[in-house]
Amino acid sequence: MKVVHINGGGETGGGKSHLVTLLPHLRAAGCDASLIVFTPGLLEQEARAMGVPTTCLGVSRMMSFKLFQRLYQLLKTEQPDMVHTHGGRANLYGRLAARLAGIKCIVTTVHSYSDLDYNKAWHNTWFSLVDRLTWFFNDYFIAVSHDLGNSLATRGVVPRRIAVVHNGIIPYQGERVDLRLQFSLGEGPVICAVGRFVPVKRFDVLLKAMSKVLAARPDTSLVLVGEGPDEGAMRLLAQTLGIEKRLSFIGYRQDARAILSSADIFVMSSDMEGLPIVLLEALAARVPVVATHVGGIPEVVEGDRTAILVPKNNPHALAEALVATLAEKTAAEQRAALGLHWFKENGTAEAMTNKTLALYKKWGGGP
Repeated sequence: MKVVHINGGGETGGGKSHLVTLLPHLRAAGCDASLIVFTPGLLEQEARAMGVPTTCLGVSRMMSFKLFQRLYQLLKTEQPDMVHTHGGRANLYGRLAARLAGIKCIVTTVHSYSDLDYNKAWHNTWFSLVDRLTWFFNDYFIAVSHDLGNSLATRGVVPRRIAVVHNGIIPYQGERVDLRLQFSLGEGPVICAVGRFVPVKRFDVLLKAMSKVLAARPDTSLVLVGEGPDEGAMRLLAQTLGIEKRLSFIGYRQDARAILSSADIFVMSSDMEGLPIVLLEALAARVPVVATHVGGIPEVVEGDRTAILVPKNNPHALAEALVATLAEKTAAEQRAALGLHWFKENGTAEAMTNKTLALYKKWGGGP
């Protein structure tokens, strides 16, 4: 089966990780999977490095007839059995171009909530609207969590057109690093957060919680991995709270998995998540987890069993959970061990690939 995946190409987070994991595994399983991106970037580079046939259309503008024309011509020429889109721009252009090119089956993976994906409010509004208006051209949807699948059904997608396939990853196999030495953190415990600096991630809540953590454990450090438009505001907030000396803003890192795997706690403070790949990475690394009870997170970790889950937008509850995890090390290690067991059963790249292939065969035929 020939399947062309389409993505905007500017991904640096979970969407990128999903594709550079899934596509090589699909190819290894006998599926002729390739990738089209609109914009050059890390996704294009990493996909090529993994041996995935990748075409970059070289158009970065959000709205472009040239982009649509190039994509249509490429799909018309290649005539894949299926087009599989990922992300707002890819959904818009990919669905329209594929339908006009006569592609028999169009699939979209829904990674997150379309009204929260972008940094600018009008981008969120626009792509949420056009995403819904172009559902008509789509044949099937893969949601990365049941929460996202239920959201699609609530908004009008016929349930038989929706399937759930949780994200999967290849566990980090490298050496752990000495974060205290690498970032000059001192001898205390290290909490790690990974994500884009955008409003939905609620790093402001995390920093407010961290000020309370430091009142109880002044030797604690917080390492923030990622970049984004809100980083400047978060640095300013850290200064206002007087905690900047215990924080390390280290930007986007290709060794993020090594850093996460070496932390004492992994924390997520988001208002909403689809099914975060970084959470799977924490489980695979057997790092204790503290996270908000939102979106697909409770489908991966169970409160008080494999993680501590707290309400969103609640710095006090988040701080209490972090302090308790630091204080009750044996209980935290037991939760992490159970989380690792869940990951081995449900969160691997092989599990994701097998479920995706089964859907391809069901929806589009092929071997």
